[in-house]
Amino acid sequence: MTGGHIFVECLKAQGVEVIFGLPGNHLDTVYEALYNNQDNIRHYVTRHEGGTAFMADGYARATGDVGVCMTVPGPGSTNAATGIGEAYTACSPVLWITGQNPSYLAQKDPRKSFHGLDQKAVFASMTKHLEIVHRVHQIPDAVNRSFRALRSGRPGPVLIELATDALQAEADVPIPPRNNGIQTIASSEDIDAALELIGKAERPLIVAGGGINHTRATEELLAFARLLDAPVVMTSMGKGSVPEDSPYSIGIFRDGVAQRAMEASDLMIAVGTRFTYRDTGNWSLKIAQPLVHIEADVDEIHKEYPATVGIGANPKLVLQQLNTALQAEKRTGGWGEGLRQLRRQFTAIEPPRILKEMRDVMPRDAILSVDVNVTGYGALPHFPTYYPGSYIFSGISVAMGIGLTGAIGAQVAYPARKVVALSGDGGFLMTCPDLATAVMYNLPVVTLVMNDNQYTSIERGQLRRFGKRIGVELVNPDFVRFAESFGAIGLRVEDPGDFKPTFEKALALDKPVVVEVVK
Repeated sequence: MTGGHIFVECLKAQGVEVIFGLPGNHLDTVYEALYNNQDNIRHYVTRHEGGTAFMADGYARATGDVGVCMTVPGPGSTNAATGIGEAYTACSPVLWITGQNPSYLAQKDPRKSFHGLDQKAVFASMTKHLEIVHRVHQIPDAVNRSFRALRSGRPGPVLIELATDALQAEADVPIPPRNNGIQTIASSEDIDAALELIGKAERPLIVAGGGINHTRATEELLAFARLLDAPVVMTSMGKGSVPEDSPYSIGIFRDGVAQRAMEASDLMIAVGTRFTYRDTGNWSLKIAQPLVHIEADVDEIHKEYPATVGIGANPKLVLQQLNTALQAEKRTGGWGEGLRQLRRQFTAIEPPRILKEMRDVMPRDAILSVDVNVTGYGALPHFPTYYPGSYIFSGISVAMGIGLTGAIGAQVAYPARKVVALSGDGGFLMTCPDLATAVMYNLPVVTLVMNDNQYTSIERGQLRRFGKRIGVELVNPDFVRFAESFGAIGLRVEDPGDFKPTFEKALALDKPVVVEVVK
């Protein structure tokens, strides 16, 4: 087999079923193999490499498994960099495949080569792991190591660079079986130390982070909350980790009710979180009570806040260990009526009208992909979600353009579920060429474009800072005709009273739809 065919066979062995890519000559041998394996791996051609990476990220977050994107080197990879940087900050398991010039050119100045770029130097800081393949026999081990990195510990994007001569050469090499990564559990000493703190606590508070979504540990977390009779708050990246209509859910960490719960608690149990800038108010948050920190990345323990007990292990497995131990004990502590009061305060919060109407119309298992926009900011605390992977947004990198493209990735993962993108006019236009991708594959993504002809959040910051505005006004297309020109359906809402029936219509059409909401 050629190296390209060996590579595709390795991907199949790892369970890859979908690739988002934009072809190029460096990867022709891989595409030849994909042509011969269309029953096993579906390839979705995109219109821009930035969208390619965002789609793989959306797929990864929706499924909890590896999303795969493929680009040519040089401008293809630099175009993809924003989406890869987003996956890096969001800790998404994205496999990024890119080509490279023949290996005999490796010592030449890349500035003089076709699509030249020293990709290792450029992208090492935004990938969890990186493989450079120069020879055909290196391919199986490179893929195996990459999936071990993708599926071990806290995930993150991994880059495999493939030289064209390695892909074109022929070899007879064994194909490694699926690599499920290394899943670590807590030591008995750490479990005992955590249980000792839990046993002393009357009002423990559980903070659920993105690690619960990554490991799909919702069931274990809810069982833990029941055993402790404790409220659960979610970090921004942890949204979706517990159903927000659960009797234990009291919203997003550091918002209103959750803040009061933190102040009243006598033990914080943080599971799968890194204590990012957003959740801690640029690390101004003070944690006075004892802290149990459970996190897959052991380097995160004690990094931002000293933990009384730190456990660097798989959150899902650690929760299983704790639950088993707690079931054998008779626990007397717990919030009791205090938890029910917190829950009543949380459910009494009135969401903005448009978010309420969106939630009323969308099915319970619908997926929302939120771009960077003012309405979208409100969705984090005010749009309830009920399943892991059902809320996609750029919570740390704050990368505009993820709305439509993240939704496309999620829709590919779950063709039967409703998927909605909530975008501003600015963010939508950053990746709007991939509306063609949705049309080409008949992906029924509904995109809401909140159109006020400006970068609103930037404008507000300028007005606060110096009372004037500059560089924020926009000239936009007619979004209805724009959508129709792609072959999608375009709808417009100018009266707030028309939003709900128009949105219902859009979801029922089961086709790619753009709804312009004039603000």
